[in-house]
Order: sequence, then C-alpha cells, then structure tokens
Amino acid sequence: MSRADIYQADLKEFLMKTVQKYGVATADLHLEITESAYTENPSQIIETVDELRKLGFVIEMDDFGTGYSSLNMLNQMKLDILKLDMKFIQSETAKPVDQDILQFIVGLARWMNLSVVAEGVETREQLERLREIGCDYVQGYFFAKPMPSDQYECMLRTEK
Repeated sequence: MSRADIYQADLKEFLMKTVQKYGVATADLHLEITESAYTENPSQIIETVDELRKLGFVIEMDDFGTGYSSLNMLNQMKLDILKLDMKFIQSETAKPVDQDILQFIVGLARWMNLSVVAEGVETREQLERLREIGCDYVQGYFFAKPMPSDQYECMLRTEK
C-alpha cells in the first residue's frame, strides 16, 4: 500500500468489500506498508494499522532498512512481518559475519514475534547466510524472475 492509500478515509471499507467480493479471508491478505509511510504522520499510520489488524489483515513493514528505519516505529506500530529491503540484504550479506547487523535485526524481529522476509535474494551465498541467521522467508531472482500468472501456475503444477 502506498502512503496515499494508507491515508484514505474509506480504506477499511474498500478492503472489506474487496475480501467479501472475492471470498478471501482477511488473514490471507497481507498488506505491505513501506517504512517511509511512517515518517509523514506516525499517529495516523499507527491507528490505521491497529484497526486493520483488528479486522484480521496481516501487516507487513516493507522496505525495512532503506534509511528511515526507526526502533521507535517498530515499538509503536503493531506488525506481523518485517520485509528487509533488497539493497539492505545485498550489502549486509556481502559483509563479514562478525559485522552482522542483519543477524541482529532478525534476532530483534524474533524477540518481537515478527516473521522476517528477505527481498532480493540473488545468490546461493545470500540464501545460505539468511538461512544461517534464521530468516523465515526469502524471495528474489535466485528462485525466479517475475512472470505472467499462467506461467507461474504452470511452474507450480510441474514442480510439485
């Protein structure tokens, strides 16, 4: 969701109509909010996120580590998933293990009962490093490049 989306007065109603229209459970719909959205009007974002979580939506903080990161934000906003930005992943997995701020962030997320997704995984070395530090989910070109939905469905059927 963009910063503009999160400030829409009818956001909750729009989302509820959407899940009802398509017969999807709110818990199956993950809402990604970029961490930069928090910098504009933190109290409104926190309030909106709390209301969406009460409705059952899963809230993901997207692009974490892009320069706006704030421990205060993590402390105030109730999240379910922390998505680490791909530039952060690429720079951090290139560093020696003893300089591992990435491991600290994953440990912090674990302490806060958050799942962690690493975006932009492009190499086996990055994947292995993320596995070693306990990252829950990874995504990136290492697995597949973006593709049309019919091609994706075919890939799922053949790789069972």
